[in-house]
Amino acid sequence: FDAFAEVFGVGIAFKKKVIERVQLQHGERLLDVGCGTATLLLAAKAQDPSVEAIGVDSDERVLALARKKIAANKLKVEVMQARAENLPFPADSFDIVTSTLIFHHLPTEVKKLAMQEIYRVLKPGGRFLLADFGQLQGLLLKTLFALATLLPSREVQYSRDNQEGKLPLFLEEAGFAVTELGPRHKGIIPFLLAVKK
Repeated sequence: FDAFAEVFGVGIAFKKKVIERVQLQHGERLLDVGCGTATLLLAAKAQDPSVEAIGVDSDERVLALARKKIAANKLKVEVMQARAENLPFPADSFDIVTSTLIFHHLPTEVKKLAMQEIYRVLKPGGRFLLADFGQLQGLLLKTLFALATLLPSREVQYSRDNQEGKLPLFLEEAGFAVTELGPRHKGIIPFLLAVKK
């Protein structure tokens, strides 16, 4: 899983870019939605041990890998099974929420519900850093995506919101103030900083 992420350029270096852009502060409480094998959480905790790092993912098999990694790194990081649209935390619980390359897997309505849930669990002024495929730039990428839409794949259909640049609009609908932090990763993954008003 981790080797696959590294090959495609979305491994540890990418996760560190997310942490850098969210400007993690001493003692903050961080939630990673779709935490996978806990790469981002472990990098955050290694950077600042005072950070409380918690992750959720819907895939128990991936979480089993995450728990092994956490034990091997001997860092205090918590992961649990939960879905982005139904977070098991009280309102105003976190200073920061991150999510990388999960939202393009979600249907439109689930994307919107997940953003509302993230808004709910963030403290006022809290930050949500969403890094996922964005609106395509350039004729080649647009052509490739147009060809991909001909395939009978739900994943391709779910990513249409991303390709059409709708994620910032959905975040604003959920109540966030949104800014894109540049530069894009590999030219195609924007870093959207959404702040709870």
